[in-house]
Amino acid sequence: MQLFFWRGVFYNKSFYMRKFFLLPVLILLQAAAACSQSREEAIRQLMQQAHIPGLSLAYVKNGQVAELYSLGIRSADTKEPVDAGTIFSAASLSKAVFSYGVLQLVDAGKLDLDKPLYNYYDYPDLAYDARYRQITARQVLSHTSGLPNWRNGDTLRFKYNPGERWNYSGEGFVMLAKVVEKITGQTIEDYLQQTVLRPLGMSRSSFIWQEAYNADAAFPHTDVGQTSGRWQPNEPNTAASLQTTATDYAKFLTALLNRKGLKKSTYEQVFKPQPNSRVAKDNNALYWGLGVGYQFADNAPAFWQWGDNGTFKAFLFGYPDKKEGLVYFANSSTGLVIAPDLLRMFFNHEQPAEKWVNNDNASLQDIALIYRLLDLPFEEAMQPYMQPGAPYQDTTRFPEDKMNGIGYRLLELKRSATARQVFEMNTRIYPRGAAAWRGLGEAEVREGQRQAAATAFEKAAALDTADKEVGQIARRLENLPENAKDSAAVPTTFRLQAYSNARYVSLGGTFNDWNDLRTPMRWENGAWVVTIALKPGTYTYKFAVDGVWIPDPSNKQAKPESFDSIITVVAR
Repeated sequence: MQLFFWRGVFYNKSFYMRKFFLLPVLILLQAAAACSQSREEAIRQLMQQAHIPGLSLAYVKNGQVAELYSLGIRSADTKEPVDAGTIFSAASLSKAVFSYGVLQLVDAGKLDLDKPLYNYYDYPDLAYDARYRQITARQVLSHTSGLPNWRNGDTLRFKYNPGERWNYSGEGFVMLAKVVEKITGQTIEDYLQQTVLRPLGMSRSSFIWQEAYNADAAFPHTDVGQTSGRWQPNEPNTAASLQTTATDYAKFLTALLNRKGLKKSTYEQVFKPQPNSRVAKDNNALYWGLGVGYQFADNAPAFWQWGDNGTFKAFLFGYPDKKEGLVYFANSSTGLVIAPDLLRMFFNHEQPAEKWVNNDNASLQDIALIYRLLDLPFEEAMQPYMQPGAPYQDTTRFPEDKMNGIGYRLLELKRSATARQVFEMNTRIYPRGAAAWRGLGEAEVREGQRQAAATAFEKAAALDTADKEVGQIARRLENLPENAKDSAAVPTTFRLQAYSNARYVSLGGTFNDWNDLRTPMRWENGAWVVTIALKPGTYTYKFAVDGVWIPDPSNKQAKPESFDSIITVVAR
């Protein structure tokens, strides 16, 4: 044993050498813990500002999970806490996991990225259009297949020619999943469990809802904190249905950052812009690789993907050259609002990817104003946001479109009186804004102010002559005759007795896209009445009474599953 003498005392030299050697390590660990605690407090503050009930986040550094946060609650109703095993909907982050499985087939020589997919599987949904024979796996994975995100109606139609330009498409991933099933002879769930999820140790992940998830799964919430229905997929959708945890998804993220599971040459394609994959003509920073987005900013390439299933949100971001990345899941429709702050918190940079994703989303400021308008009298709620000395808002913070958006959100929340005040204020500063006048008309009609609504709709129609619908609504509110455009159309009267105290009753059905604004009814001789011109045929419909849909009580013909009333119009 070696001793040294200092200040009258003998000390064990080897013991204290170890102590002094470990001291810097301990200091670093303490600093890391303090940083993590500081970040947790900052994340909680962001969640509070955005009214996000629950969030789970994993941060990877040097190819390993460095920090994991499980914050908030799974449900605003039941208050159970989020933990490391809480299931979230991954939404479009599903696509990256599926793509990883697809690229394993490429590495195995079973799938050619540039061979048209019809050579593997004849997709019946597109068989009517010869262009589908041009679609390749590369195009699907880079969102250049020409397909829409989701089909409108029963028929899947091309939006662009294959390979022509970037257009985000979930439909392409659904098609490619069918190809994978054909090649492997397995269901897509079984294939992905076998090749991706189980090998990576993602034991709490599946593209199909599992009964075990019910014990610890987050519920989605609206922007005003109300729980909404949770999608529990019983069929896999490779574009959107992955159920997972941040703990599990971090294992996939580390595989990407460490370039494991795929050939080196394949990873070079993953983290490389694909042909014609620029997401917008005026954006030179954002493209798409194979299965993930590609960003080049601050001389550092990065990959990214956002997830949006309405009331579940998610974001994935990584620097492959630095082996650093982040993934988070939130159980709120406002979940992406905090992405800029989170990415800045961990990476010290603003990211073009999140800016592009959030371009149309509400900001923390928007959310704060909506809550004030819900909780306070209008003048008090608006006071911090008004232009000094003027009867309207500070337009640098709330320009025309943003204020209209807040008005329409209030209408969705059945706060038509407050929405009317918002639109009225917007027309003061934007008197030639057709959208503000239309919003004012909708708010007033839902308040039962038919004549005022008609006037607002007429102003909107005069300012936007391309919008024929608002003029038609105004005519119906003023009980003016219809402008019949089709000689075969038959005047058809709909009548709803009772509900005399309702402020607004309208007619919706297959003839007007179930829009409860387009066909307002009027009170006449003890009933709500409207006459519209319909072509001969069979239609389904309902009445909307102050926003509540009801079937026609005088019509016994109705669909049993939806209670939609049925009417058949016969030619004159």
